[in-house]
Amino acid sequence: MNLENCIVDGFKTMKDGSLKITLITRELPPEQLVEIIINLNKEVEQITVPNDTGETKSKSTRLRNVLYRVYESDLKKQGQFSTFEIYYASVFERLIDMYKEKIIND
Repeated sequence: MNLENCIVDGFKTMKDGSLKITLITRELPPEQLVEIIINLNKEVEQITVPNDTGETKSKSTRLRNVLYRVYESDLKKQGQFSTFEIYYASVFERLIDMYKEKIIND
């Protein structure tokens, strides 16, 4: 099983000195979700943590994070969009329309 682009959300020290680590993933395909459910409470062989976390984010993740900060700092306070998901969809629709227009005009 391979989970990519997970976020370590938290950890808890257990009585025996071990750690309980909480991960957040993007939406998973059904096959991968089933594989995780089947393997609950089984030992994981290896977890690889990248050395340089700044360079491991995909360009789309970086863009989403920047857009969230814009939403959080200005737009949320102004009440223009009720949720980030609505704002995110709106930004991408405008971006898609802009590139469609370039195709039509070329």
